[in-house]
Amino acid sequence: MNRSILIIEEDEHQALSLLTALRDTMTDCDFSYASNANDIMAKIITQYYSIAIVDIQMDHSNFDGFMVMDHIINTNPYTKIIVVSDFNNESIQRISEYLTKGNILTITEKKTYQTWIPELSSLIRDYFQKDINPIAVQILEDLYAQAKNETNIHKKGRMFEEFVVGLFRQMGFIHIDTRIHDKAENEIDIIVRNDLTDPFFNKFGRYVFVECKNRPEIGFTKNDFIVFNKKVSSSNGDSNLGVVFTTGHISRAVYLEALRESEKGVKIIYLGSAEITRLIHTPNMLDEFKEIIDRQVA
Repeated sequence: MNRSILIIEEDEHQALSLLTALRDTMTDCDFSYASNANDIMAKIITQYYSIAIVDIQMDHSNFDGFMVMDHIINTNPYTKIIVVSDFNNESIQRISEYLTKGNILTITEKKTYQTWIPELSSLIRDYFQKDINPIAVQILEDLYAQAKNETNIHKKGRMFEEFVVGLFRQMGFIHIDTRIHDKAENEIDIIVRNDLTDPFFNKFGRYVFVECKNRPEIGFTKNDFIVFNKKVSSSNGDSNLGVVFTTGHISRAVYLEALRESEKGVKIIYLGSAEITRLIHTPNMLDEFKEIIDRQVA
């Protein structure tokens, strides 16, 4: 599985020190850190990570570690969290509410590095060894992490498209084309031939048009919707289902614009980070995809 670890610590010196110590001990893992408020929120949204080490004591920020954990859980539902706490009564009571969600890997407190680094290293190694995903899931998770964490803007889009193609192949779709131009010379990121022998998809036309936006900071905008909706609407009935995959947020203006266009026989489905990670890890990806469509069509 992908071995990316994000350290969230308000004190930058301590964050960098912990990163360096763990990296020296665990050379097969990728470590990053965030310390100030803007960087913390940006890293949570823009990066993919298997484990987050979160110090919940944030006295100099306008939010606390619990808000950080909420954002992590909403953005990357399968991320495990190592909570760093001072174990006072108030923090333990609040942490207990998160234990039932299944995201907490353990709760620890800061110690001397001589003691703490071996403990953290052992815990992380044990988790990675026990959490052995099927090969297909490992591949998809790695592709998604690489695409989301890529810094080269030109590679970023292509890598994300390759990942989305992998998702559709895993769902059972066979004929998939990328970067196709329609009759009006509009470029479609991915066109999936709707050739499954599944009654659920019969109502959606011969093809599924797919738009990929690997822009975690920007997300999917109203203008993106207008352009993509026009591409699907101009397919002469070949497709009435468009699917948007985005690593960022979907603006409220998109949903409002979608309501205005909802009577024209074209449906646009949106998958953000939470839906994408659920698809990767679900036992039956096609059924999960159907449920996502059902929830948004209803």
